[in-house]
Amino acid sequence: MIGRGVANMRLHILETPRLRIRPFSEADLDNCALFRRVVFGLDEPLENARNWLTWTIDSYRELAQLGQPPYADYAVVLKESGAILGSVGIVPTLLPWGALKGDPDDRLLSPEIGLFWGILPEFRRRGFALEAAGALLGYLFDDLGARQAVATTERDNIASQRVMAKLGMTLLRNPNPEPHWCQVVGLIEHPSVR
Repeated sequence: MIGRGVANMRLHILETPRLRIRPFSEADLDNCALFRRVVFGLDEPLENARNWLTWTIDSYRELAQLGQPPYADYAVVLKESGAILGSVGIVPTLLPWGALKGDPDDRLLSPEIGLFWGILPEFRRRGFALEAAGALLGYLFDDLGARQAVATTERDNIASQRVMAKLGMTLLRNPNPEPHWCQVVGLIEHPSVR
């Protein structure tokens, strides 16, 4: 059933053949700090990672209580070992649709439901990003009833562009340097409107 309402606004645990996608917990602090340092390049004190983790955990509850989509990051865990190998997320994303559709002078932004994924280097090139992002995309379409989803990346991030293509996304290139977060945009519509 598509879009079953407020009860589906909390993402609990998603499972794939190799992965478990779950909310972060306070016990994940060291892994979150490592992820933020290695994947995002953030050279920060542990307290910053703790603040981010607290905000993320609080957002699960608060957004669900407001009946809002579960915009947040989630841990990607290898079932076999229990190791956190990355993160996926549902993020609000602002896009310049006019520029993406051919009018470089149209720089107005529109909000969309975005997908995020990031995998620690030692786990890359094994299909984990595709598997995790695919599970989250299934949740967005099957449980939330989202009409469409997007993902964004830089022009030189070929690996993420490949994941987008394998997810079935149409890749759009921003002719403008700004906004910097959407140099390449992947777009996919719900199967019922494709």
